Order: sequence, then C-alpha cells, then structure tokens
Amino acid sequence: MIRAEDFFRIDTEGFYNIEKVSKYNFESAEIDSRRIKDTQIFFAIKGDNTDGHKYLKDVFKKGVKLAVVEKKWFLKNKKDFKKSSFIVVADTILFLGAFAKKHLEKFRIPVLCIGGSNGKTTTKDLVSCVLSQRFNVLKTEGNFNNHIGLPLTLLRLNDKHDFAVLEVGCNHFGEIKYLCEIAKPQYGMITNIGREHLEFFKTVKGVAKAEFELYDYLKKNNGVCFSNIDDEFIKKYSTKLKKENKFTYSNKKSADVKGKFVKFNKNFEPELSINYKKNSFNVTVATFGKHSIVNGLAAASTGLYFGVSPMKIRKALKEFKPTSSKRMEVIKKNGLTIINDAYNSNPDSVKMGLETIKEFNTKGRKFAVLSDMLELGKVSKREHGYIGTLASKLKLENLFTTGPESLNTYKSAKGVKNNLYFEKKTDLISHLKNNIRKNDVIYVKGSRGMKMEEVVENLIQNSNAL
Repeated sequence: MIRAEDFFRIDTEGFYNIEKVSKYNFESAEIDSRRIKDTQIFFAIKGDNTDGHKYLKDVFKKGVKLAVVEKKWFLKNKKDFKKSSFIVVADTILFLGAFAKKHLEKFRIPVLCIGGSNGKTTTKDLVSCVLSQRFNVLKTEGNFNNHIGLPLTLLRLNDKHDFAVLEVGCNHFGEIKYLCEIAKPQYGMITNIGREHLEFFKTVKGVAKAEFELYDYLKKNNGVCFSNIDDEFIKKYSTKLKKENKFTYSNKKSADVKGKFVKFNKNFEPELSINYKKNSFNVTVATFGKHSIVNGLAAASTGLYFGVSPMKIRKALKEFKPTSSKRMEVIKKNGLTIINDAYNSNPDSVKMGLETIKEFNTKGRKFAVLSDMLELGKVSKREHGYIGTLASKLKLENLFTTGPESLNTYKSAKGVKNNLYFEKKTDLISHLKNNIRKNDVIYVKGSRGMKMEEVVENLIQNSNAL
C-alpha cells in the first residue's frame, strides 16, 4: 500500500489539496488513463506518442483521488482543477523512479533482476513460477522492463510479498545501471548475450557491456550472479567473480547445476535431466521450442539455489502457463498450427525460431513468415542476409518475407524452394490464405514495429475455411 505521507520523504515542487487524501491508502500507481482505478495514483507521463496530462479530467471523473503532474503543466492549468489533489514535480518519470526506490526501502525482501538479449520475459515468468512454490512473488507483468515499467511494478509491492522478480531491459548504455539503482537487487541473471539493438550498441561486445551493467552492480554490492556459462560472454565474466558471488548453470559444461536435454514431447516441450549436488531429477518445461531448454534450466537452477524442492520445481515447470508473453505461442485451429513469435525480433531469436520449426514434426508443410528486425543500424543488411542464408542452410522449403529490410533475406535465401517476397503485408496475407492447408505449420516472426500479429489474426480467422 502507498500512503500520501510517503511522498513527503522525496523532494517535490509542491503539493496541492494534499490534506484531502492524507488518510487514503493507495493500491499502486498507473500511467494509463484507460486502465486507472480509483484505488490508484495517476502519474501523468509524457511519452513519444501522447502526454498523460491531457487525460487528467477523465482520470478524476473515474474517481481517482491523487495525480502526480509536472510543474509547467500545473502552473498553466491549476485554475481548472481547484478541487483535485496533486503532487507537483519537475519531471514525472524521474519522480516515479525515485518514489519507487523509496517505496521498496520499506520492505526487506530479496530482489532478483533478469536481463539478457533473448528469453528474459519467458525466463522471468518461469523463474517466478518456480519461486512461487515457496514464496509470495511480485513479478514484472508483461515486459514492463524499462525506466517506467520497473518502478510501476515496484509500486505494487505490499506486505504480502516476500520476493521480487524484476525484468530489466535496455537499448542504450546506462539504462540497466539506472534500473539497478532503483531496484537495488541482491541477485541477478543474464539469460544470454546476442545481437540486439546494434543500431545503438554497434557490436555484440557493446551489447555485453550494456547487459553486464547488472552484473557490475551485483559485483560492486556483493550480490550473486546466476550465470549461464554456455554463453561465452557470461562464462568469461563469471571468471571475475568470487565463488560466493556466482551460481552457474550449463547444458554443456561443468557447473553448479548441470542440465541435460533428454527429448521433446509431442508438443515440442523439452524434458531435461537436472543434476545438482550429486542428485538428479527430470523436469518437463511446458513451453514450446528449443529456447525452452535453457530457459527451463535457468528457472530450475534459481529454484534450487533458493531451496525449492525438486518435486515442486518439477510441478511448477510442468504446469507452467505463460501469462506475460506471446513469444513462441502455439495456436492450433482447425488442423492448422500457428506459431506466433511476432512480439519482437533479432538475429539470434530468429535463428532459434527457424531451428525449432526445422526440428518440429508435422504431417503438413512448414512456412517461415518473416518481417524486419529493427534497430540493427548499419549491420541491418548483413544480418537480414544472414537469415536468408540460414534458411537455405536449414533447407526450409517455404520462406515468405515482407518489409524493406527483409528484401535482403529474400535475396540471400537462394536455396529455399518457395522463396517469396511481398512488398505489402496484405499481399502476403492473401497468398497465405489461398495456399495453406490442414496440418500446415506457420511460424510468424518480426519486430514489434512490423505488426506481424496482423498475419496471425488473419490466419486464425481464415482457419475456419480450411
């Protein structure tokens, strides 16, 4: 719970009608006027596309009792809100972070932050599911992993929670450092280092430098790093850490927790053999695809470190149901299998996706439907070309691409039997509708900005006609 008096512990530009809400306990904070409840505090945030200050009248009509606003807006508009209560600040985003930090200080609970180039949202959900077998876990919902999402998550923290699992993301240097200064984690996990946001990080070494801001913080503050030493960058970093400051896991190497891939079940969910302190047990990870092997091992390793029993780890991973993510979502409709991986995209995640559908057993045909990987900067042409070459190497038979950068994928996929490029997404959708049959598998992937979920939605609607 948040009390109005908590705000007095942080520097502000002033208060307006604050005495009217001094006795209220607020459930949490919200920045979206469409979702706000009367038990929440509204933070008016200036975003890329809109400004929360524009919706204050709507917010107060919903019964909201307190809003945090910026001084420039308040001085111009306070005459129109004489009965409303405000906390006035210089910058609502910075104040959100500062307030979340103060709120967290009221609780003495373990904080685990999870970052990495690929798989961090699914891993965060799996880790939270495992730890929930022993703790009452506050976790990041969805991928609220930035300078706004993480503070909003922390402001949901209450006396019932005894563990926090927070996702941390970045596309610029310094962002994870800032998030760590708010969340003050004692534990951290980086899933892997890959080719993400190269427009800003330039090289994979740049990506590693940005992601390792989490480990740097833990190293400085005597925290524990959960280390996937199958990743060469993470393995190298872990050699700098004292034994008590790391907990390693691996599918291939000697580690604190060793995971061995056993097989995929009929739903293409992996079974793993987990070895820890000379004890062994098997788990099935209820998520689709090859990436589930390392994600499941990460979750099992975290559970073992925090004292969750093998039986409860097995139960959590077997019964896991994704809530935050649409990554590698398997949709079966009227004999058609659609793999919706349209949330985001980078070269390493596309590689994992294509390798997954290559190994996936089906009576029908397999289609890889790809669009642009954004934020790759000067290496975009090369990386899109790499995907086309990979599709040829994997001997995929059907590759459909759309988007200006994906033209390079099309040009490089010379060995693919049915290699088609569409200038318009609508033409791609029409061609798929006219050519898919029952038992076919369609894998759909692209960066968020390419809106490839439109392809998925149309395929679902058209499945009734199969």
